[in-house]
Amino acid sequence: MPSLLQSKLLRVIEERSVRRLGSRKEIDVDVRLLAATNQEPEEAVGRGTLRDDLLYRLNVFEFIFRD
Repeated sequence: MPSLLQSKLLRVIEERSVRRLGSRKEIDVDVRLLAATNQEPEEAVGRGTLRDDLLYRLNVFEFIFRD
């Protein structure tokens, strides 16, 4: 996910509101997210492809499935 989109997603998670394109009005939202990846998140943060503050917000419950 591009860095710009990550920052927008983080803002929605933290502020619990969105603004439609071209609008001045904030809309309150109540969402639940389920995120999955085929990469190691900590390595992605180290490479700079994943924001560490977004990982912190998403990493509430961690399920690890290994072969």
